[in-house]
Amino acid sequence: MSGLRLRQVLICCLCLLVLDQSALAARLDNLFQADAPASGRDPAARQAALKQALATVLVRITGDATLANNGQARTLLREPGRFVAQYRFNETPARKPGAAPELHLWAQFDEVALTRALRDLGLPYWGRDRPDVLVWLAVDDGGKRFLVSDTSRNSLADTLHDAAQQSGLPVSLPLLDLQDQRAVSFSDLWGGFLGPVQKASERYRPQVVLVGRVDRSRSGWNGQWTLLGAGASHNWTVHGVSAEDTVQKGLSESTSLLASRYAVVASDQGSRQVSVQGIDRLEDFARVQGYLSSLSPVEQVQVAMVKGDEVQFSLQLSTSEQSLVRLIRLGHVLEPLSTGADALWQFRLIR
Repeated sequence: MSGLRLRQVLICCLCLLVLDQSALAARLDNLFQADAPASGRDPAARQAALKQALATVLVRITGDATLANNGQARTLLREPGRFVAQYRFNETPARKPGAAPELHLWAQFDEVALTRALRDLGLPYWGRDRPDVLVWLAVDDGGKRFLVSDTSRNSLADTLHDAAQQSGLPVSLPLLDLQDQRAVSFSDLWGGFLGPVQKASERYRPQVVLVGRVDRSRSGWNGQWTLLGAGASHNWTVHGVSAEDTVQKGLSESTSLLASRYAVVASDQGSRQVSVQGIDRLEDFARVQGYLSSLSPVEQVQVAMVKGDEVQFSLQLSTSEQSLVRLIRLGHVLEPLSTGADALWQFRLIR
């Protein structure tokens, strides 16, 4: 599409972008939703449940599991109602015969109000752009050694997915089909031979690989964890009272490590010009504009220049430029034209 033709359709794009932004917001809804047990429907019980639900959301959108101990965060938890967009009580059948149904409160919090409050307090915010994490989990329970797969019928797979949902981390497990079994073995994972693991992971195309080794000890369970990706490699150990507890702690630390890289803290505003090539259709323009607008450091997006299939966008930022670079490269929308320093802000649309 010529530069003249692209200019002629920019007004049409604005209408399309309104719809596009709504679609992006819908994808964010689950980050700001939480469920908490409620002891009743009275105001005091409702306030307590809302406080717990808000605490869950704050951990999810900051990546900090210790946030409840932060004095600034506690100011948000004192009045959870001012961030509530909607809530409802739900009853689930009792787990034991003859027991009363279990009462829960579900709440949807106001994304704009809550992110603004985090910014005003100088707290980090981790937006919708998060790396895909593939988890290889090896378990030695003292009598049996096994790998946990996506189709495993055991509590550890459920624990992993539940913990990932609580933290807002997109986690998956390998299929462990014949292809995986030929590529990697229990001994590879247990021995810390990461080469075969990384090779076997390629078919899943994750941005981060998490390797966990969990085993029973006399005092409980131990977990050795390795995070590969996000520009670095990290190793740590945890101890838990059960295998499930050990997996939860391992995933919590993974979330904290990733959040430390991708969560942003508001600073003095600035602007940055970003050039994107390969935009030759109306849909391409809408896709790039919508994607840039959805990034958490970006306050505003304007078109600065159109030349052929290249569009230069002017971005108003609320945080550092490096935070923006990391988030752009995390997504699957734009790719750098080259690795040179001169091309840091030059991208091509990925088809």
